[in-house]
Amino acid sequence: MKRSDLADKHCSIARASAQIVDSWTFIILRELFLGNRRFAGMQKQTGMSPRSLTLRLRKLEEEGILSRPAATGDKDYALTEKGHALWPALIMLKQWGDDWCHPDSDEDLPLINMHRGTGHEMRAKLVCEVCGEPVSTHTTKSILSDRFQSERGGVDAT
Repeated sequence: MKRSDLADKHCSIARASAQIVDSWTFIILRELFLGNRRFAGMQKQTGMSPRSLTLRLRKLEEEGILSRPAATGDKDYALTEKGHALWPALIMLKQWGDDWCHPDSDEDLPLINMHRGTGHEMRAKLVCEVCGEPVSTHTTKSILSDRFQSERGGVDAT
């Protein structure tokens, strides 16, 4: 299957992956969430070639994840509502990286998120919106729609 085919799948994970493009996109999103809005600043902090950065920024703009406000010309980028909605995914990826990919050393974590309301270090967790209970792979069951099950060749996930 080609990467471009992911956008046509019934699976939300596949369609979302098609919009994110690749791992560099998360680094670009990190920069935007840190307030780095200019092309030159993003290029400096990511180390990406101008062409690679341009292609990814253009794709994020086409997907409605970021925009370039007309008042600032084409130098500043801003996250759209759709882009801001990626913040929880980025935070969970950061926390996973802190837990599983941090070098074995006494060095401080490279980035700490502070809860503005209380001033303590913020650590997010996934909870059920309905009952407020923490959720994990052990407490959740996935039920495939008929269309998605058909797309998978009739193979059930359970």
